[in-house]
Amino acid sequence: MPDSDLSNQPSSNPSLGRRMFLRHSVISIGATVHEFVKHRDAPSPLKKEQPVPEKTGWLRPPGAVDEELFLERCTGCADCVEACPHDAIQALSSNDTPVIYPGESPCKLCEDLPCIVACETDALLPVAGRFQVNMGVAKVWSKMCTAGTGCNACVSKCPTGALSMDFAVYHIRVDEALCVGCGVCQYICGTVNDRTAIRIVPR
Repeated sequence: MPDSDLSNQPSSNPSLGRRMFLRHSVISIGATVHEFVKHRDAPSPLKKEQPVPEKTGWLRPPGAVDEELFLERCTGCADCVEACPHDAIQALSSNDTPVIYPGESPCKLCEDLPCIVACETDALLPVAGRFQVNMGVAKVWSKMCTAGTGCNACVSKCPTGALSMDFAVYHIRVDEALCVGCGVCQYICGTVNDRTAIRIVPR
């Protein structure tokens, strides 16, 4: 048989066959490892930042007009925020309009109400006096209230005398005609108790 025909015949050398098999195996394993490392070290897609949820339970500052008109007039200038000497007024993160969180920092009913004086767009209008503002009204959750154990911190701190203790049933009563919604009672309740039993709600 010619030599050229012999070169096309499969090799009968077992050592050569094993070497070829090992060579292909090593190449295959190397390619697999390379792909694994490439995917392992690839930067993971950035997680989309979740927006911080807006806090609830806020009130408008003293002298605020009705909400629809307030949103038309308020420019988010923050003049009332800066005018508040007690840092009770904050800017709402969603639209920069001024709000008060009574559980964090209630309105102290300043004598001259500088927040109203600072407002130049009539979103906050002058009132007859600091006890004539109308931010909301206090509501008591009797099941959570500790008045039955002798607590009357909210009564003693109310600047308008709107709260009183009903000793017949040991419940806190709210005189809505006197309550201006300043939030002092809510703040005090949350300070001296584990749970806040009195909250200011819009009228």
